[in-house]
Order: sequence, then structure tokens, then C-alpha cells
Amino acid sequence: MAVKNHALDSKIIDAATAEFLEFGFQGASLRRIAQRANLSTGALYTRYQSKDALFCSIVEAILSEISHEFAPIQQAYMAAQQSHSVEAVLAAIRQEERVYQNILFTHYDQCVLLFCRSDGSSLQTKMEQFMAYKARETVAFLEKISSKEVSAEGVEILLSQQLYCYRAILQKNAGRDKTAICLKMVEDFHEAGWRSLFRQIIT
Repeated sequence: MAVKNHALDSKIIDAATAEFLEFGFQGASLRRIAQRANLSTGALYTRYQSKDALFCSIVEAILSEISHEFAPIQQAYMAAQQSHSVEAVLAAIRQEERVYQNILFTHYDQCVLLFCRSDGSSLQTKMEQFMAYKARETVAFLEKISSKEVSAEGVEILLSQQLYCYRAILQKNAGRDKTAICLKMVEDFHEAGWRSLFRQIIT
């Protein structure tokens, strides 16, 4: 666990962020991070017990922010559930996408780390668990407003493809403006798919 409010923490975080962005979690080296921060490896270990602890200290705040920002979106989904309206469901989805996009642009490097450089870390497992949870919640939501059977496998595939698109966009590292254009294209594409699905299953 990281020691908070230490004078050297920001120096270590900057060095670690650069290292993880360049090499990913698996390829990153605590020795090189210490060198980047002009510290000994021992001094690094007094603050972070492992490479995973250091990586998580950089990225986990994003997950907390997503959880915090999701509260009003849940209300939008509840309203859509009661209305059985395709447009209300799509509006809730767009609201959720705006939250993700704002977090992406506010914490761009950390999002790259989470989506593109986390393989092998404990956060990779957390992301997989989150996606499984998201799929279950989406299926449960659709079953409450649907007049037909909902394919859990199909929903899981749709959500995983959406995550893949976000990852692919971040991997391009094309800058804010081009990223925004790509995100808009992806969102329009997925909205058309969701709209088609909802019209099939929502009465």
C-alpha cells in the first residue's frame, strides 16, 4: 500500500506513469522507475510494496470516479425501465458514454494504462470482473423491460466489442481532437446496434 502525502510520491508517480506507458505493466521495471525518479530501488520499496501496488495507485482513482459518477446514470436507467421507452434507454446509454468520455479526457494517461497497459496486473482482473458484472446487470435490466428472451451471450459480446473499440482508440494515441472524432463514430455505430436490438425486444 502506498504511503500517502509523501514529498517524493509525485516524483515517483510521474516516473512510473512514463515507464508503464512505454513498457506496459508486464514490461515495466521498478529499477528503471527508480532511475527515472532519481531514487534507489530500496527507497521505492519503502513507499510501494510491489510493482502492482504502484500501478494500482496510479490507476485505481479512475475506477472510484466512475463509480461516483454512475449514481445519476442509474437513476436515468431506472426511469427508462419504468417508461419502457427505446429513446429513454438510448438517452441513458448516451449519458453513460459522456461520463466515460469526460473521464478519458480528464485522465488520459491513466485511461491508457487501464485499458491498454494493464495486462498482468490485478487491475486487469478487476476490469474483467467489472465487464462480467456490467453484462449481468445489462441482461437483468433488459429482461425487466423486454417482451422477449434476452441473449446473455449476445449482450456480453456487444459490451466487450464496445470496450475493445475504446481500447483500440486509446492505443492509436492520436490526440484529443482525433480521439473525440473516433469516439463519436464508435458511439454512433453502437447506438445504431442497440437501437435495433431494443426495437426487437422492447414492446
